[in-house]
Amino acid sequence: MGKYNEYTESELIELLKQDDQQALSALYYTHVKKLKYFIQRTAQSPFLAEDIVHDTFIKIWENRLEIDSTKPFKPYLFTIAKRNLLNMLKRAQHETSIMSEIRKYSKDEENTTELQLDYNESNSLISEAINSLSGQCKEVFVRCKIQGLTYKQAAEELGITESTVNKHMNRALTLMREYIKVKNAVSVLLACIALIK
Repeated sequence: MGKYNEYTESELIELLKQDDQQALSALYYTHVKKLKYFIQRTAQSPFLAEDIVHDTFIKIWENRLEIDSTKPFKPYLFTIAKRNLLNMLKRAQHETSIMSEIRKYSKDEENTTELQLDYNESNSLISEAINSLSGQCKEVFVRCKIQGLTYKQAAEELGITESTVNKHMNRALTLMREYIKVKNAVSVLLACIALIK
């Protein structure tokens, strides 16, 4: 970080307000370990802690002009991180039922119950999870679970075998389950909500 190590926190914030990205990096490296520990102690998930820390510093950059350099930076930083965690918890509460459907399906991969998901009205996290899929994996999931095609129909449309469709579906559900788990860790957050009030 060179010369940035010599600046006080107040000076770094003033540089940050002048769009200095190196000042943001210096603040990040000063606080990242304690911030991760704070989030991880509550969320019990290193993946979730990484996401929250990343989002927190994005917000710091976006709101840099509002930061008061005369006040301690750490309480401001931790307040934003806590707010991010609480917002994630609120989203998680709305998504519980859809996640349980995905978990139920992924435990019984032969289950033929269709998940009736509408792109425009579906839960934002499920949409994010679907959009995180790529290539044929996503194509297969959309046809089978959104459009309601059978594996045979999806195979014919995509010009692949039914066993390939089955393989892509299993992979899609596994990836979506992991995506949701990392993004929300709902059960852990619900158990820990009292700690962050």
